Amino acid sequence: MLAIRDLHAGYGKIAVLHSVNLSVEEGQIVTLIGANGAGKTTLLKAVSGIIRPSAGSIEVGGANITHRPPHKIVELGISQVAEGRAILKRMTVLENLRMGAFVRGDLDIGRDIEEMFQRFPALQERQHRLAGILSGGEQQMLAIARALMARPRLLLLDEPSLGLAPMIVTQIFRTLRELQGEGKTIFLVEQNARQALQIADQAYVLERGRVTLQGSGQSFLNDPEIQRNYLGKHAA
Repeated sequence: MLAIRDLHAGYGKIAVLHSVNLSVEEGQIVTLIGANGAGKTTLLKAVSGIIRPSAGSIEVGGANITHRPPHKIVELGISQVAEGRAILKRMTVLENLRMGAFVRGDLDIGRDIEEMFQRFPALQERQHRLAGILSGGEQQMLAIARALMARPRLLLLDEPSLGLAPMIVTQIFRTLRELQGEGKTIFLVEQNARQALQIADQAYVLERGRVTLQGSGQSFLNDPEIQRNYLGKHAA
């Protein structure tokens, strides 16, 4: 589904990613963990077309998207849930969901909105409220629902648990499992490494812009180095 090869990217003269190689198979949940500043968000921005790589390639389903603009990447079936949610705060919940479907020309948008309401009942109750007055958990639900409105094949998530209460975090990760069961492919960047690895088929560690480790989610949970560096002192 996603193949990143020898990718270099950054901001102007500031290099952040250095020869990154990773892949995500169709139907998998793949997580990327690493310290703050390692380049995780930069990598997602490169896949989404928000920044342009200086070298290397990004392919989705065999199509090279390395230099395509963001809206064309969305049309290919890739949606991103940004860090901090990036909802449209002065629009209503319903308007946010409709904006998620802006690349679509079919007649099923209303039906898909109803599906989002079934998945996230709190959004249905608040559909006519401004998104900016929702709680943090409700905003995260809205951000995920809005991304799903594009009917993506590949869903990118950047720190979906950031700043949320434990109960909401559990709900978010349960939703990701359900989406995988429905056939979605998920590439997840997450500071809550334990939660992410528990649902991940494959995992990568990014350090200073380079992939330094890769393996299954379960093998990472059992790895003493991962436990020490990313799971906290009580990991064992």
